Amino acid sequence: LSPCFTLTACPPAMALARSLRCVVRPLQSPSLRSCFAAGASTSTLAAARPSPTLPPPSPPLRAPPFFGAALASAAAAAAVAVALGSGGPLACEGTARVEGQERSSVPKRQLGPGAKAGEKVIRFAEVKKHNSPKVGIWVTYKEGVYDITEFIKVHPGGLERVMKAAGGQIDPFWAMYAQHNVQSVKELLAEFRIGRLSDEEYFSLPPPFDPYSSEPQRDPSLVVQAAKPFNAETPLSVLAEQQYHTPNEVFFVRNHLPVPTINPASYVLEVHPGKGKPPVKLTLKDLENESLFRRKKVSAVMQCTGNRREDLNKLVQVEGLTWLTGAISNAEWEGVGLRDVLAYAGVDPELGARSEEEGGEYEMLHLQMEGDDRPKVGEWRDTKGFYGASVPLSWAQDPRRDCVVAFRMNGAPIPLDHGAPVRCVVPGTAGARCVKWLAKLVVASEESQSHWQQNDYKAFHSCITWDTADFSSLPAIQDMPVNSAISSPAPKEKVVLSPDGTLEMKGWAFSGGGRGIARVEVSADGQNWTSAELHRPPNQALGRTWAWTFWTAHLPIAESLAKPGKALTVMCKAVDAQYNVQPENIDSIWNIRGVLCNSWHRVRVMIKPKPKPKQRFEFGHAE
Repeated sequence: LSPCFTLTACPPAMALARSLRCVVRPLQSPSLRSCFAAGASTSTLAAARPSPTLPPPSPPLRAPPFFGAALASAAAAAAVAVALGSGGPLACEGTARVEGQERSSVPKRQLGPGAKAGEKVIRFAEVKKHNSPKVGIWVTYKEGVYDITEFIKVHPGGLERVMKAAGGQIDPFWAMYAQHNVQSVKELLAEFRIGRLSDEEYFSLPPPFDPYSSEPQRDPSLVVQAAKPFNAETPLSVLAEQQYHTPNEVFFVRNHLPVPTINPASYVLEVHPGKGKPPVKLTLKDLENESLFRRKKVSAVMQCTGNRREDLNKLVQVEGLTWLTGAISNAEWEGVGLRDVLAYAGVDPELGARSEEEGGEYEMLHLQMEGDDRPKVGEWRDTKGFYGASVPLSWAQDPRRDCVVAFRMNGAPIPLDHGAPVRCVVPGTAGARCVKWLAKLVVASEESQSHWQQNDYKAFHSCITWDTADFSSLPAIQDMPVNSAISSPAPKEKVVLSPDGTLEMKGWAFSGGGRGIARVEVSADGQNWTSAELHRPPNQALGRTWAWTFWTAHLPIAESLAKPGKALTVMCKAVDAQYNVQPENIDSIWNIRGVLCNSWHRVRVMIKPKPKPKQRFEFGHAE
């Protein structure tokens, strides 16, 4: 591929990859990464879904000789893209470098899925007429026109939402509902393409409503993995500092929808106790009133289920944000006990436990949590599309689970990105179960019916594809598995061994469900292991540990590996208090959603070459 172009999703290469029936693996090369990286996430980069059995690593993709000539300009690249007809997101940037200089080209046109050469041009006025099932439902996405009349009958989000875009643009809705921004969904849309808008009309359309126009300011040091919705990691350098409580400004951020702005003075939490009892409403002042509720503090990790997803991508590309090792942070959460809030609302403190004992798995009660981050496009607000999750009611009522309705984080009011003014914290679980901008608590006989509880955050085995995945067959991820990662040295860092031939290493370890860390081991060959020194969380028992454990180690490097200027791979693994251990390889845990990556963590570094002795010159002669 020509290095002279900046291509979004690199359509010619994507189309070529499809024609060759191979899996695009751009993440193995920084140069390819920069060429392929799309504006959303690397989930759009897979040229084909993974097959039922994991394929061996594909050979590097080589373009035929004519490809370099075809990419002589950005306009030519766009023409090639249309000619080849990629089924994914296509776009060419408006400038190209030719012979070291930049020049302007035609205005860039964002091509929708399924673009073809010579297709029918359709007026936007015609699209607007098709706004009901009776006359057909047409929509536009970027410059493409799509007849989705038949699809609306099986639209996973229901008829109401898709009808809001009927006869118009779906771009703002797809910007809102980020689950659409994956290759498989765009390939599905491509099947309904019937034409395109003319260039004149396309460029004259007003820009779609941006639901993310009022986002809070963020620390520039965060490692951003997606801008809309905003998702960013704690920098590796901060993790290496091993601060027990991650500073709020660099605490990792996982948002699914735009950040709502809620006035603390008008905030109300609704608690629905079930069994026909009326809901109880609590203001922020009520929650802060120590005569009503005793204050509770807990230091607990918040971790995304997709943390370390990049390691899975190295095997076969998955769909989801490209998290490295920084989708994890630890904070002191302060508020009131969740069980106390439920008791105040009239929920019997033993109700959850009794429901488990008497009814088993299918009759036990759940605590549903609803957030106030609801989709909004223009004046329309999605009343059903809120972010929601649930946990067993018995967990919420168990004093040993230390669940908190939190309104302070590290001694300050919770920031906007982390759920202001109130967030529910269920320690030890996936971050997805700790609902931000908490609006409602509901005691119910079923789990939350939210998309993120029912159709996401579940781990299939490696032979399941998106075509065969049945999300209803698996439980939602709750407690997180044992995991650890190296924070120092950093990948590709040039390291210097100590005089005794050891390498200094630092990292973190964590296991969900309150399981503390029993040991961490490091190695340079996967055979010979060295125990790390653990720095366990203060005031947390080994069987009731919610915070992370830091570790440090001095790893002896064998002479055969300690070659200056040569690469070295170091690794770590953790064992929790119940002797659960991280699996050795990724192959056994790979899954299409890219969640729960907890294999041994490996970092490839380089031993710093020895400096060459400087020559000294005296009286014009070299010594």
